[in-house]
Amino acid sequence: MIGVSFASCRHSFFAVITCTILFTSTAHAFIFDVWKSGMKESNVVESGKKKGITVESDSGGFTLFGDKKPDKLAVKVEYTGNTKLMGYDAKLIFSFTPESRLLHSLRVTLALPISSDKVDMEVLADSIAKQLDSKYKEHGKPSADSIIGQFVDKVRNRDRRSWGGNGDAVTMESSWNMVNGEVVIVYEDEKLSEKAKIEDRRIREKRLDQSSGGDKSKF
Repeated sequence: MIGVSFASCRHSFFAVITCTILFTSTAHAFIFDVWKSGMKESNVVESGKKKGITVESDSGGFTLFGDKKPDKLAVKVEYTGNTKLMGYDAKLIFSFTPESRLLHSLRVTLALPISSDKVDMEVLADSIAKQLDSKYKEHGKPSADSIIGQFVDKVRNRDRRSWGGNGDAVTMESSWNMVNGEVVIVYEDEKLSEKAKIEDRRIREKRLDQSSGGDKSKF
């Protein structure tokens, strides 16, 4: 709860700046169910637990004990969870900034069973798209960049759609492989994703400094 009101923000220029920072820092670029971009790992795990969803680390050996040594930090920090969405099995992948450990992206994959038909996938994708249309501004249907990618899209009956607004980006991809299909929705907080890239590079640079010894002076 923020202990400041919009009314108090009108008193001075500095108050306006302070209030702007406070309200901006607590804003979330995307919301999916009980999860919001900018959440810490522990909050993501706890929110999942309250819904009966086990959210576990999938980063391969990174420490939970605050060790900031570059060789102890994972560049890729991810957590995963499994649930049911709209009657289908769904996998959740939460991606965090590697140093500050803030949620910057969430990938939701709904898998259709083998007994499904292609039209089931289309109906599911259209239903989700309508929900996203009500929350975000649609950006269209981006296609694959390369000719090979476009060919694969055609073979896989792959369809892409994208939305955005307020510093976030949402993409949805549905594909069918003649046996079953899946619908994948990716939520991304663009500012935090950029922060993740900066922290990633900083970790790699520190690791290089540690391992290079005096070799840099040889160049």
